[in-house]
Amino acid sequence: MNGFAAAVRDKLAPSCLVDGIDNAEGRCGLSLANAPGERVIADLDRPGAPLGHTRVKCDFLFFGDPGFVAPIEIKDHGTPNITKAAKQLQAGADAADELAPRGVVVRFRPVLLSRNLRRDRQNELRRARVRFRNRPAIVRQLICGDSLAEALGSS
Repeated sequence: MNGFAAAVRDKLAPSCLVDGIDNAEGRCGLSLANAPGERVIADLDRPGAPLGHTRVKCDFLFFGDPGFVAPIEIKDHGTPNITKAAKQLQAGADAADELAPRGVVVRFRPVLLSRNLRRDRQNELRRARVRFRNRPAIVRQLICGDSLAEALGSS
């Protein structure tokens, strides 16, 4: 592996690297079908993750060639607090900013993975923004079981 994902892998502890994206209970996850094959996924709840246990953070950071970055937050029960989720995604974006190589065009997409949202929560999510390298991005909601490629392809 060489390129964008490899450069990120070199900055991460092997103990936080995973092969998939789902919550600990396995109730909600993302398919990686059609996602970039050269990729690095960091589980930010594992030892060695770039954000400490007590800090606000999202659940996963996804890096894929040729320059995809996606912080991912999973909210699979109840009605998610969109403001809290946006703060968690922002913390992931800030960590990704430090890890991602400079001088590379990056396609950034924050992702909230959840069950279906009520209309009021959908509207709130549409207004939420996460900044990456001084550019705001709209948070994309995916439903448990969806493909991450759906979010990456619509940056």
